[in-house]
Amino acid sequence: MSENIKFSVIMPTYGVGDYIGDALGCLSMQTYDNFEVIIVDDCSPDKSGEIANSFTQRDDRFFYVKHSENKGVSEARNTGIEHATGDYILFLDPDDLYERDLLRVCAAVLERNPVDLLVYSFTEDYRNYESGRIEYRKCVSLEQMDYDDDMVTTSDPATIHKMAMQMEAITMLGYPWNKCYKTSVIKEHSLKFQQIKHVEDILFNCDFLDYTTSLTVLNDVLYHYRNQGQARLTGGAIDDYFKLQKIRVQRIYDQQQQWKTCDFEALGTLSKIYFRSFQSAMVRQIEGGIKCDDILKWCNAESETELYQEMKKYLPDDSKTLKFLYKPLAQGMFGTALKRARIMEYTKHHFPGIFNRAKQLR
Repeated sequence: MSENIKFSVIMPTYGVGDYIGDALGCLSMQTYDNFEVIIVDDCSPDKSGEIANSFTQRDDRFFYVKHSENKGVSEARNTGIEHATGDYILFLDPDDLYERDLLRVCAAVLERNPVDLLVYSFTEDYRNYESGRIEYRKCVSLEQMDYDDDMVTTSDPATIHKMAMQMEAITMLGYPWNKCYKTSVIKEHSLKFQQIKHVEDILFNCDFLDYTTSLTVLNDVLYHYRNQGQARLTGGAIDDYFKLQKIRVQRIYDQQQQWKTCDFEALGTLSKIYFRSFQSAMVRQIEGGIKCDDILKWCNAESETELYQEMKKYLPDDSKTLKFLYKPLAQGMFGTALKRARIMEYTKHHFPGIFNRAKQLR
C-alpha cells in the first residue's frame, strides 16, 4: 500500500505522566509511517513534557510544543491545528491506547474514498486503579447502529444526518479521538474547539458536521479509551454540569432542525441524553451535600423550562433503565427520582464496577 496520505496526530498533554509513554509508544510502533505527532504541553505539572521530549529526540515524526501558560484542552488542540501539515487530523488523548494499525487501516480506506470524516469503532476499558487490569470492557461499534457491513460510506446529506444521530445514540459521535478529520475542512472554515468545559468535543463535531459532505464509519476497533480513575483532560469538577449538557442537547436539536431531520427517533435520542444528564446532575448534587429540599426546588424550576417541556414528550419507554431512572423525571415525580438518585450515588461510591455497567444501559 502506498503512503500518500499524511496524518497529523494532535495530542494535548497535561498531568498524564503515568500514561503518555504508552500512548506515544503506540504511535511510534504504527505500521504506517507517513504521519506527524504534535504534542502540545499545556504547562503540565508532572513529567509529561520530559517523556514527550524523549520521543522527539529519537523520532523525527514527533514534535513538541509548549504553551507559556495553562490554557486548557481546547486551546491545546487549537494550537495543534495551527501546526498541522497533514491531509487528515486525529485528536488522540495521551492516556488512551491505540491499535498498531490504526493509521494503516484509516489510510487504506481514505485512499479508496477520501471522505471529509472517517469514524472508527472503539472500546471503553474500565481498569482497576492500582493494577491497571481491565475489569469491564464495552465495545462501541458500527454493529450497534444495526448495520451488517464492516464499513458504511455515504455522500448523501440525509444519510449523513441520520447516521450522526445514530452515532450520538451509542456515544460514538461526541468524542474527537475516534475520528479522522479532513484538514482542509477544518482550516477553510476556521473551525476551532470552543473555550468551554466538558462539551467542547461534541460542539466541535457539530460544527464540523455542518460542512461534512462525505462520511465513512468503520466497524474496526482501533482505539481503546482507558478509564482507570485518572483525571481526564476534559474531566475534573464541573459545577455547571447540567447547564453544559443542556448546551449540548440544544446544539444538536438546533442542528437537526436546520437539517430538517428532527424526527421522532432523533427527539427520542435527545430526550434520553437530557434526562440522563438530569439524573446525573441530581447524583452530583447529592455528592456535594446539597439538601434534599433544595434539590427538589431545583428540579421544579427546571421543569418550567422550555427544553424540559419539549424533551418530556419524547422519552422512549424501551428499557428498564429508562423506566426506573428517567421516567419519574419526565413525569415530574421528583421525590421518586431523588430516591433513585440516592441509590445511584450509593452504588457509585460503594460498588463502582456495578455503577459503570449500569451507566452503559442507555
